Amino acid sequence: MAMTESESFGWAFIGAGGIAASVAKRIFGVGRHRLVAVHSRTREKAERLAARYGGKAYDGLESAVAADGVDGVYICATNDAHYELCKRALLCGKPTLVEKPFTTDAMQAEDLFALAASKDLYLCEAMWTWFSAQANEIKKRIDEGAIGDIVGGRISFCMPIAFKKSGRLLHPASGGGALLDLGVYPIAYAYRLFGMPRDVRCSAKFACGVDVSDKITFAYDGFDIGLDASVKSFMGVGERLVIKGSNGKITSGAFHSGGAFKIESGGKTFGYPPDKNAMLTQFDAVADEIRSGKTQSGFVPPQATKDVLKLLDAIRRDIGLKFPFEN
Repeated sequence: MAMTESESFGWAFIGAGGIAASVAKRIFGVGRHRLVAVHSRTREKAERLAARYGGKAYDGLESAVAADGVDGVYICATNDAHYELCKRALLCGKPTLVEKPFTTDAMQAEDLFALAASKDLYLCEAMWTWFSAQANEIKKRIDEGAIGDIVGGRISFCMPIAFKKSGRLLHPASGGGALLDLGVYPIAYAYRLFGMPRDVRCSAKFACGVDVSDKITFAYDGFDIGLDASVKSFMGVGERLVIKGSNGKITSGAFHSGGAFKIESGGKTFGYPPDKNAMLTQFDAVADEIRSGKTQSGFVPPQATKDVLKLLDAIRRDIGLKFPFEN
Protein backbone atom coordinates (compact mmCIF):
# COMPACT_ATOMS: atom_id res chain seq x y z
CA MET A 1 0.00 0.00 0.00
CA ALA A 2 1.44 3.38 -1.00
CA MET A 3 2.12 5.95 1.68
CA THR A 4 0.18 9.17 1.78
CA GLU A 5 2.03 12.36 0.87
CA SER A 6 2.32 13.32 4.54
CA GLU A 7 3.86 9.93 5.38
CA SER A 8 6.36 9.81 2.54
CA PHE A 9 9.83 11.29 3.02
CA GLY A 10 10.30 14.70 1.41
CA TRP A 11 13.58 15.48 -0.35
CA ALA A 12 15.30 18.63 -1.51
CA PHE A 13 17.62 17.78 -4.40
CA ILE A 14 20.62 20.07 -4.73
CA GLY A 15 21.77 19.34 -8.26
CA ALA A 16 19.63 18.37 -11.23
CA GLY A 17 22.00 16.72 -13.69
CA GLY A 18 22.29 13.15 -14.87
CA ILE A 19 22.84 11.64 -11.43
CA ALA A 20 19.82 13.44 -9.99
CA ALA A 21 17.65 12.25 -12.87
CA SER A 22 18.84 8.66 -12.49
CA VAL A 23 18.19 8.66 -8.74
CA ALA A 24 14.78 10.30 -9.10
CA LYS A 25 13.71 7.67 -11.61
CA ARG A 26 14.57 4.89 -9.15
CA ILE A 27 13.12 6.28 -5.91
CA PHE A 28 10.04 8.33 -6.77
CA GLY A 29 6.77 6.73 -7.70
CA VAL A 30 6.86 3.95 -5.09
CA GLY A 31 5.07 6.04 -2.45
CA ARG A 32 7.84 6.19 0.15
CA HIS A 33 9.67 9.28 -1.16
CA ARG A 34 8.63 12.51 -2.83
CA LEU A 35 10.48 15.36 -4.45
CA VAL A 36 9.66 18.62 -2.68
CA ALA A 37 12.31 21.06 -3.89
CA VAL A 38 15.13 21.30 -6.44
CA HIS A 39 17.99 23.75 -6.73
CA SER A 40 20.58 23.73 -9.49
CA ARG A 41 23.05 26.17 -10.98
CA THR A 42 21.06 25.69 -14.19
CA ARG A 43 17.50 26.84 -13.61
CA GLU A 44 16.18 24.95 -16.65
CA LYS A 45 17.47 21.63 -15.31
CA ALA A 46 15.87 22.25 -11.92
CA GLU A 47 12.55 23.10 -13.55
CA ARG A 48 12.69 20.02 -15.75
CA LEU A 49 13.33 17.67 -12.81
CA ALA A 50 10.70 19.36 -10.66
CA ALA A 51 8.08 19.20 -13.43
CA ARG A 52 8.66 15.51 -13.95
CA TYR A 53 8.51 14.45 -10.30
CA GLY A 54 6.17 16.96 -8.72
CA GLY A 55 8.55 19.23 -6.85
CA LYS A 56 9.28 22.94 -7.16
CA ALA A 57 12.40 24.61 -8.54
CA TYR A 58 14.11 27.24 -6.39
CA ASP A 59 16.75 29.80 -7.34
CA GLY A 60 18.53 29.56 -3.98
CA LEU A 61 19.79 26.55 -2.03
CA GLU A 62 18.58 27.96 1.26
CA SER A 63 15.07 28.49 -0.14
CA ALA A 64 14.95 24.93 -1.46
CA VAL A 65 16.20 23.41 1.81
CA ALA A 66 13.76 25.48 3.87
CA ALA A 67 10.74 24.60 1.71
CA ASP A 68 7.75 23.25 3.55
CA GLY A 69 7.78 19.45 3.61
CA VAL A 70 11.55 18.92 3.20
CA ASP A 71 12.71 16.16 5.56
CA GLY A 72 16.19 15.70 4.13
CA VAL A 73 18.64 17.12 1.59
CA TYR A 74 20.40 15.18 -1.15
CA ILE A 75 23.54 16.77 -2.63
CA CYS A 76 24.22 15.53 -6.16
CA ALA A 77 26.22 18.32 -7.79
CA THR A 78 29.72 18.06 -9.30
CA ASN A 79 32.47 16.80 -7.00
CA ASP A 80 34.06 20.20 -6.45
CA ALA A 81 30.79 21.65 -5.08
CA HIS A 82 29.93 18.98 -2.50
CA TYR A 83 31.70 20.62 0.43
CA GLU A 84 30.22 24.10 0.09
CA LEU A 85 26.70 22.91 -0.72
CA CYS A 86 26.66 20.42 2.13
CA LYS A 87 27.93 23.03 4.58
CA ARG A 88 25.17 25.42 3.56
CA ALA A 89 22.53 22.71 3.93
CA LEU A 90 23.78 21.83 7.41
CA LEU A 91 23.81 25.49 8.43
CA CYS A 92 20.12 25.50 7.45
CA GLY A 93 19.60 22.74 10.01
CA LYS A 94 18.69 19.87 7.67
CA PRO A 95 19.81 16.21 7.65
CA THR A 96 21.94 15.69 4.57
CA LEU A 97 22.96 12.88 2.25
CA VAL A 98 25.94 13.67 0.00
CA GLU A 99 26.72 11.80 -3.19
CA LYS A 100 30.10 10.07 -3.43
CA PRO A 101 32.83 11.15 -3.36
CA PHE A 102 31.67 12.86 -0.18
CA THR A 103 34.19 15.67 -0.63
CA THR A 104 37.39 16.09 -2.63
CA ASP A 105 39.66 15.62 0.39
CA ALA A 106 39.67 14.28 3.95
CA MET A 107 40.02 17.67 5.64
CA GLN A 108 36.75 18.84 4.12
CA ALA A 109 35.03 15.68 5.37
CA GLU A 110 36.37 16.21 8.88
CA ASP A 111 35.01 19.75 8.84
CA LEU A 112 31.54 18.71 7.67
CA PHE A 113 31.14 15.85 10.12
CA ALA A 114 32.28 18.15 12.95
CA LEU A 115 29.70 20.74 11.87
CA ALA A 116 26.95 18.10 11.72
CA ALA A 117 27.89 16.85 15.19
CA SER A 118 27.82 20.37 16.61
CA LYS A 119 24.29 20.79 15.30
CA ASP A 120 23.17 17.24 16.15
CA LEU A 121 22.33 16.60 12.49
CA TYR A 122 22.40 13.44 10.40
CA LEU A 123 25.10 13.47 7.73
CA CYS A 124 26.04 10.57 5.47
CA GLU A 125 27.83 9.75 2.22
CA ALA A 126 25.62 8.21 -0.47
CA MET A 127 27.87 5.18 -0.99
CA TRP A 128 24.91 3.04 -2.02
CA THR A 129 27.03 -0.12 -2.21
CA TRP A 130 27.02 -0.51 1.56
CA PHE A 131 23.30 0.05 2.08
CA SER A 132 22.48 -3.18 0.24
CA ALA A 133 22.66 -6.62 1.82
CA GLN A 134 24.93 -7.97 -0.91
CA ALA A 135 28.17 -6.19 0.04
CA ASN A 136 27.53 -6.72 3.74
CA GLU A 137 26.87 -10.42 3.14
CA ILE A 138 30.17 -10.76 1.27
CA LYS A 139 31.96 -9.12 4.20
CA LYS A 140 30.19 -11.41 6.66
CA ARG A 141 31.15 -14.53 4.69
CA ILE A 142 34.79 -13.44 4.46
CA ASP A 143 34.92 -12.61 8.18
CA GLU A 144 33.43 -16.04 8.96
CA GLY A 145 36.12 -17.75 6.91
CA ALA A 146 33.81 -19.06 4.18
CA ILE A 147 36.67 -19.11 1.65
CA GLY A 148 39.49 -19.69 4.13
CA ASP A 149 42.44 -17.37 4.56
CA ILE A 150 42.53 -14.54 2.02
CA VAL A 151 45.32 -14.98 -0.53
CA GLY A 152 44.51 -12.10 -2.92
CA GLY A 153 41.92 -10.45 -5.08
CA ARG A 154 41.04 -7.82 -7.65
CA ILE A 155 38.26 -5.23 -7.69
CA SER A 156 37.76 -3.34 -10.95
CA PHE A 157 35.38 -0.64 -12.12
CA CYS A 158 36.24 0.47 -15.65
CA MET A 159 33.70 2.10 -17.94
CA PRO A 160 34.41 4.29 -21.03
CA ILE A 161 32.18 7.16 -19.94
CA ALA A 162 34.55 10.15 -19.90
CA PHE A 163 34.16 11.18 -23.53
CA LYS A 164 30.37 11.43 -23.64
CA LYS A 165 28.68 14.71 -24.46
CA SER A 166 28.77 16.35 -20.99
CA GLY A 167 32.51 15.82 -20.55
CA ARG A 168 32.21 16.43 -16.77
CA LEU A 169 34.73 13.73 -15.96
CA LEU A 170 37.42 15.47 -18.01
CA HIS A 171 37.12 18.82 -16.23
CA PRO A 172 39.79 19.37 -13.54
CA ALA A 173 37.79 22.31 -12.15
CA SER A 174 34.88 19.95 -11.42
CA GLY A 175 37.05 17.41 -9.61
CA GLY A 176 36.91 15.03 -12.55
CA GLY A 177 38.87 11.91 -13.37
CA ALA A 178 38.59 8.17 -12.76
CA LEU A 179 39.74 8.08 -9.16
CA LEU A 180 37.01 10.12 -7.47
CA ASP A 181 34.12 8.96 -9.64
CA LEU A 182 34.77 5.25 -10.20
CA GLY A 183 37.91 4.43 -8.23
CA VAL A 184 36.20 5.36 -4.99
CA TYR A 185 34.04 2.21 -5.32
CA PRO A 186 36.77 -0.46 -5.38
CA ILE A 187 38.81 1.53 -2.87
CA ALA A 188 35.87 1.77 -0.46
CA TYR A 189 35.07 -1.90 -1.03
CA ALA A 190 38.59 -3.09 -0.22
CA TYR A 191 38.67 -0.83 2.83
CA ARG A 192 35.34 -2.12 4.13
CA LEU A 193 36.40 -5.74 3.66
CA PHE A 194 39.96 -5.56 4.96
CA GLY A 195 40.55 -2.17 6.61
CA MET A 196 43.35 0.29 5.95
CA PRO A 197 46.19 -1.25 3.90
CA ARG A 198 49.73 -1.23 5.24
CA ASP A 199 51.03 0.01 1.88
CA VAL A 200 49.58 1.53 -1.30
CA ARG A 201 51.14 1.37 -4.76
CA CYS A 202 49.57 3.19 -7.70
CA SER A 203 50.01 4.50 -11.22
CA ALA A 204 47.77 6.49 -13.54
CA LYS A 205 47.27 7.65 -17.12
CA PHE A 206 46.22 11.25 -17.68
CA ALA A 207 44.20 13.21 -20.26
CA CYS A 208 42.87 16.79 -20.12
CA GLY A 209 44.54 17.33 -16.75
CA VAL A 210 42.83 14.46 -14.91
CA ASP A 211 43.49 10.76 -14.40
CA VAL A 212 41.49 8.63 -16.83
CA SER A 213 42.85 5.24 -15.75
CA ASP A 214 44.30 4.08 -12.44
CA LYS A 215 45.97 0.89 -11.27
CA ILE A 216 46.28 0.56 -7.50
CA THR A 217 47.51 -2.15 -5.16
CA PHE A 218 46.55 -2.34 -1.51
CA ALA A 219 49.06 -4.43 0.42
CA TYR A 220 47.81 -6.24 3.51
CA ASP A 221 49.56 -8.74 5.74
CA GLY A 222 49.92 -11.86 3.62
CA PHE A 223 48.02 -10.73 0.51
CA ASP A 224 47.46 -7.93 -2.00
CA ILE A 225 44.22 -6.55 -3.43
CA GLY A 226 44.52 -5.05 -6.91
CA LEU A 227 42.20 -2.19 -7.83
CA ASP A 228 41.43 -0.83 -11.30
CA ALA A 229 39.49 2.26 -12.31
CA SER A 230 39.03 3.86 -15.71
CA VAL A 231 36.68 6.29 -17.38
CA LYS A 232 38.45 5.80 -20.71
CA SER A 233 38.11 2.06 -21.38
CA PHE A 234 36.98 -1.27 -19.96
CA MET A 235 40.68 -2.16 -19.43
CA GLY A 236 39.76 -5.73 -20.32
CA VAL A 237 37.75 -6.22 -17.13
CA GLY A 238 34.86 -3.75 -16.89
CA GLU A 239 33.24 -4.16 -13.49
CA ARG A 240 34.26 -7.23 -11.53
CA LEU A 241 35.13 -8.38 -8.03
CA VAL A 242 37.18 -11.49 -7.30
CA ILE A 243 38.32 -12.32 -3.77
CA LYS A 244 40.41 -15.50 -3.50
CA GLY A 245 40.87 -17.58 -0.39
CA SER A 246 42.72 -20.74 0.55
CA ASN A 247 39.44 -22.66 0.29
CA GLY A 248 37.53 -20.92 -2.51
CA LYS A 249 36.62 -17.56 -3.97
CA ILE A 250 33.88 -14.92 -4.17
CA THR A 251 32.97 -13.27 -7.47
CA SER A 252 30.55 -10.54 -8.52
CA GLY A 253 30.02 -8.73 -11.80
CA ALA A 254 28.18 -5.70 -10.44
CA PHE A 255 29.61 -5.28 -6.96
CA HIS A 256 29.10 -1.52 -6.63
CA SER A 257 25.31 -1.61 -7.11
CA GLY A 258 24.31 -4.60 -5.03
CA GLY A 259 24.74 -7.09 -7.84
CA ALA A 260 24.48 -10.85 -7.54
CA PHE A 261 27.52 -12.72 -6.28
CA LYS A 262 28.77 -16.28 -6.14
CA ILE A 263 30.74 -18.15 -3.49
CA GLU A 264 32.72 -21.21 -4.51
CA SER A 265 34.03 -23.08 -1.48
CA GLY A 266 34.91 -26.66 -0.68
CA GLY A 267 33.63 -27.90 -4.01
CA LYS A 268 30.23 -26.25 -3.54
CA THR A 269 28.77 -23.12 -5.14
CA PHE A 270 26.38 -20.70 -3.47
CA GLY A 271 24.61 -17.93 -5.38
CA TYR A 272 23.21 -14.74 -3.82
CA PRO A 273 20.60 -12.74 -5.80
CA PRO A 274 20.98 -9.04 -6.70
CA ASP A 275 19.35 -6.02 -5.14
CA LYS A 276 17.06 -4.96 -7.98
CA ASN A 277 16.93 -1.33 -6.82
CA ALA A 278 19.92 -0.56 -4.62
CA MET A 279 19.28 3.18 -4.90
CA LEU A 280 15.83 2.81 -3.39
CA THR A 281 17.31 0.57 -0.68
CA GLN A 282 19.72 3.37 0.19
CA PHE A 283 17.09 6.11 0.33
CA ASP A 284 14.74 3.92 2.37
CA ALA A 285 17.50 3.24 4.89
CA VAL A 286 18.56 6.89 5.11
CA ALA A 287 14.96 8.03 5.61
CA ASP A 288 14.52 5.44 8.37
CA GLU A 289 17.74 6.51 10.09
CA ILE A 290 16.79 10.18 9.98
CA ARG A 291 13.28 9.50 11.27
CA SER A 292 14.65 7.39 14.12
CA GLY A 293 16.73 10.35 15.28
CA LYS A 294 20.17 9.05 14.30
CA THR A 295 22.91 11.52 13.45
CA GLN A 296 25.29 8.91 12.01
CA SER A 297 24.59 6.12 9.58
CA GLY A 298 24.99 2.51 10.62
CA PHE A 299 25.57 1.57 6.98
CA VAL A 300 28.17 4.17 5.98
CA PRO A 301 29.63 5.54 9.23
CA PRO A 302 31.63 8.79 9.20
CA GLN A 303 34.92 7.03 9.92
CA ALA A 304 34.58 4.90 6.79
CA THR A 305 34.02 7.99 4.65
CA LYS A 306 36.96 9.82 6.24
CA ASP A 307 39.34 6.85 5.95
CA VAL A 308 38.51 6.30 2.27
CA LEU A 309 39.13 9.99 1.58
CA LYS A 310 42.51 9.71 3.31
CA LEU A 311 43.34 6.88 0.93
CA LEU A 312 42.15 8.93 -2.04
CA ASP A 313 44.30 11.87 -0.85
CA ALA A 314 47.37 9.63 -0.59
CA ILE A 315 46.80 8.17 -4.06
CA ARG A 316 46.30 11.62 -5.58
CA ARG A 317 49.59 12.77 -4.07
CA ASP A 318 51.40 9.75 -5.49
CA ILE A 319 50.02 10.08 -9.01
CA GLY A 320 50.28 13.88 -9.02
CA LEU A 321 46.57 14.68 -9.33
CA LYS A 322 45.81 18.17 -8.06
CA PHE A 323 42.71 20.20 -8.88
CA PRO A 324 42.73 23.92 -9.78
CA PHE A 325 40.61 24.85 -6.75
CA GLU A 326 43.14 23.39 -4.28
CA ASN A 327 45.80 25.54 -2.67
